[in-house]
Amino acid sequence: MARAAKIAVSLETELLRRVERVRGQTGESRSAFVSRALRRLTREDEHAQRVLEYVQAYRDKPETAAEVTAARAAAKRALAALPWEEE
Repeated sequence: MARAAKIAVSLETELLRRVERVRGQTGESRSAFVSRALRRLTREDEHAQRVLEYVQAYRDKPETAAEVTAARAAAKRALAALPWEEE
């Protein structure tokens, strides 16, 4: 098992009630529930940071007109190769 550190947190009564309800449905311990929630939250934050970095990189070096033209041509070729069915 990975090393674990104990922490103390204070929760609003209503939030704790909701946590206990969900925890009862999943059968998780409080520690497992909080760990899962924190993993999800930090994963979402990391994803949001990567998106911001992507947008900034695009702003720093947007595609050229020639790259846009090449991408459109490649898309047309790819779409033309697909078997289209009429409905």
